[in-house]
Amino acid sequence: MALIDEISPNNLAAYDPFLPDMLKAAYVRESGYRFYGISESDEAVGTVIMKLTGDEASIRYMYIIPYLRGTGVIDEALSFLFLQLRDEGFSAVTMDYFPSEYEVLRNISYRFGFTERKLGYSYVRFEVKDIEKSRAAAFAPKDIIRLKYLPQPKRDSLFKLIDRHITFYDHKISQMTDILPYSIAYMEKDDPKGALVVESPNVEIIPTTDDMKRFPEPGAYDITLFFVGTTGKMAPLYLMSGLCKIVKNELPGNVIMTGFFPEGHVATFIEGVLGIKGKREVRATLDLSTLS
Repeated sequence: MALIDEISPNNLAAYDPFLPDMLKAAYVRESGYRFYGISESDEAVGTVIMKLTGDEASIRYMYIIPYLRGTGVIDEALSFLFLQLRDEGFSAVTMDYFPSEYEVLRNISYRFGFTERKLGYSYVRFEVKDIEKSRAAAFAPKDIIRLKYLPQPKRDSLFKLIDRHITFYDHKISQMTDILPYSIAYMEKDDPKGALVVESPNVEIIPTTDDMKRFPEPGAYDITLFFVGTTGKMAPLYLMSGLCKIVKNELPGNVIMTGFFPEGHVATFIEGVLGIKGKREVRATLDLSTLS
């Protein structure tokens, strides 16, 4: 029978190999994380990581060793955990995920009776050659400049603006040396007010790559679009049209680019100008009062 218990200094060594470094760092930085270990026949076989906020518990990570997948062990552990959370006074358990990417979470959502709704966060994945005839590629960009040509004082100003809103892998953007070749700044009255940050894939190790699916294909580029302080409605189109011209001239047609967009209206816009449908994240919610 599968058992689940909170990880403590007494049992940490057994479960530590199953805990992603990124979430261990988050546990140190932020309050509210709780790590659980799953055991079967006194053997450590998996983990569940929760983030507790108010009366809701959010599943941030789950792992079960391969030979026990599909055996019902994870369901036994979760059933016990959900009842325990209910008895502690929590009203709901949530999971945020992409259904097309995380089949395990989708199946758990279905089996336990979670309700789902679409969120704004999404990603769009495409090959460079796929955007050659897009609306963005045909549009003439203006009010933009590549970051590598932006004077250092203005670049520093933009980085400070972005760092106040966005964190990359727990680093400040000014510490990332691999964003300059293809990234673009959006300018208003000669001042940078937004950016399209393109992270070049020359980092050898990305934390939790296998788990988070940040780079599912070798050589994929990661695009993140920001609107920091800008009110210009044309900014996304100018930035994307500029990117289209850069990648068409400087990257092979089979290079895969993945853009992550946290705001629903931005994702819809990007889908429209590129002519490519993105993947939308959902929030699955389980009402713990319905458990018996």
